[in-house]
Amino acid sequence: MSPANKTLSFKILTSAAFLSSALLAFPTLAQEQQPAPAASTTASSDAAQGAAPQAGEQQPAPQARVQKFDDWYYRCIDGKAADGAAATSCEVAQIATVKQGDQEVNILTLAVAKAPKAPPSTSQKAGKQPANELILTTLVPLNMYLPAGISIDASDKHVVQLAYRNCNQAGCWAQQKLDTKMVAALAKATDGVGHVQMMNGQKVNIKFSLKGLSAALDALQKPASK
Repeated sequence: MSPANKTLSFKILTSAAFLSSALLAFPTLAQEQQPAPAASTTASSDAAQGAAPQAGEQQPAPQARVQKFDDWYYRCIDGKAADGAAATSCEVAQIATVKQGDQEVNILTLAVAKAPKAPPSTSQKAGKQPANELILTTLVPLNMYLPAGISIDASDKHVVQLAYRNCNQAGCWAQQKLDTKMVAALAKATDGVGHVQMMNGQKVNIKFSLKGLSAALDALQKPASK
């Protein structure tokens, strides 16, 4: 007899790592290190002003700008592109957690961001470049059965299947581009479920809310404001 399914619900947290940029901006580093938290740290002012940073010195993390849309958060953070130019990364995100003793444990983090645009080909005319695609990034705890991947439903209908990309100390990561039908299914629903399978064969259903996702995605598609 197969193990019974276990269903877990969620509690929303704001203190999440900036999930999508960890794999989109730094795909090679993401396999080795945990993404930096979005919360900023305060540097001592007098000693730091006018002083050049020392090699290997840890710089304060930039402050994320956060806007809440029901159960989803739209977050932007300023950084630099590969060429050194100023760049802003934005995502919409939600974390599902369960309480274990006195601690809240993250069991599913979801983040949607714009996929990087490919360089225009010589055959593309100016003004005819395609719009940014959206990409879904998920993070779940370790001890998952990797061949099963993670399946996302919206209003009891299957929407997208993600294959795990890699695992590190933060957990197991998966990414999948979302087509127009997937985005529409997620945006119009009010509740979702993530289906995962653990190494012991137990299948776990992780409930999360889709309320506010549509409005958050609308904000994501607009130019980021500073």
